[in-house]
Formats: sequence, C-alpha cells, structure tokens
Amino acid sequence: MSVNTTLEARKRKPRSVKWETELLEVIDETPDVKTFRFEKPNGWNFAPGQYLMVFFPEIFGKKNRAYSISSSPNSEYVDLTIKLYGLFTHYMWTVNEGSSWTLRGPYGHFVLDQKKDNDILLLGAGVGVTPLMSMVRWATEEKSDRRMLLLYSNKKTKDIIFRQELQTLERMNPHLKIVYTLTRLASKLEHNWPGLTGRIDADMIRREVIDWQNPNAELATSFSCGPVPMLNTSEQVLLELGWPKEKIKYEKFW
Repeated sequence: MSVNTTLEARKRKPRSVKWETELLEVIDETPDVKTFRFEKPNGWNFAPGQYLMVFFPEIFGKKNRAYSISSSPNSEYVDLTIKLYGLFTHYMWTVNEGSSWTLRGPYGHFVLDQKKDNDILLLGAGVGVTPLMSMVRWATEEKSDRRMLLLYSNKKTKDIIFRQELQTLERMNPHLKIVYTLTRLASKLEHNWPGLTGRIDADMIRREVIDWQNPNAELATSFSCGPVPMLNTSEQVLLELGWPKEKIKYEKFW
C-alpha cells in the first residue's frame, strides 16, 4: 500500500471522540448477556466491526474496557452487547436505565470494508458474535448482494445471542446463510437439536467453507471473533485452502 493510499484510508476512518451519554435501554439477550443501548451522537459514525471504550471514572478511575458495537451503522442507536465477566460488567449489571456513561470511540481495524463486493465469511463463538452482528445487520439493511456465511458456536440453545433476530435476518436476506453448532447438549430438547454439534474445529470449517464458497468468485474476506484456539484454527484452515493472509481478519474474545 502506498503512502497516499494509507493517508486516504486514515481520512476515511471514523474519528474517535469521547462523550457522556444516557443509558436508554437494557435488553436481556441470554442469562449472562445484555445489550446496553445509547443514542448515537450527531455526526458520529463507525464501521461494522469496530468497538468502543467504556469508562466509569467515579468507580474505576482511569481504567476502561473495550466492547464491540453490535448495532448497524445505520441505526440511530449504539448497542453494546456484553457478557457478564469481571468487575466492569458486574458493575454494569447494577446500573439502571437513565444512568450516565462515558464512551469513547470508535476504534479497531477488524472492519468490514463497506465499498467492496466480495463474499464475507464470519466465524463467531459466544459473545464473539457481537461485531459480526453489526456486519450482518448492515449488509441486510443495505440489501447487499454479497454472500455471507456465519458459522456460530455456543454451549447450549439458551446461550445463542440474537437467535430470533438472526432467524429473521436469514429470511430477509437471501444471500445470508447461518450455521449453528452447540458444544453442550444437556437437555432432551437439545438432544433433538437439528444443527451441528461440537466446537468450531478444522474439519467443520473446511467442510462448511468448501460447501458454501463460490469457486468462480473472488475469495471471501474472513472475520473470526472468539477464543484464541478457534482463531488459530480458522487461520490455519483458510491458509491451507488458499486464502491470502490479508483476507483473514480476527478479533480475540475471552
């Protein structure tokens, strides 16, 4: 990439700003995941896949935490979908709608290029689906004809974040295919689970990607978000299948 191209890319990147905002709504997604909704500042935007920094200076001082944006850039709201884990999130679980938050962003290079037209491969585990959800929502709203495959892993059916909305988006978007897999089948109901079982491993990725990809089209850009072992596996498999490294993007979630 030339210096001029790099400068142009930086100019197009949404500018990071810090602002105080009101928590408008808290949405229960699963037993340990909530979506926190805020009004989007005038003139501010982000690219699908980016994240915000959250501050509670009166509680944690200068400490902050990063959380991916799950809403579409087209939305009038900014949604952060967060799993209960650690001191920050335990505090979040105690705050009420109408409380004041300090946010800063957007940040991140795990970004869907909205001007490209090649296919999109998404691999997510648990709450790692949040930046991928922003991409799926945006593409569906834009009526994009880019083919999208989302391979999405959870422990149990109750842990599938956005399950109903994902089903609706798949019906609305003829170019979207979602493949679910569960790693823990505990109940009789889950033993009748029609989807895949087991973690997203090399065999699963290879099988689903080969079945989905269009051999006559440009290779998809891959976005993987989840535990490090899944990210390492997805990169290894895609490299073996001929993907160039620059088309393999990932974000670590714990």
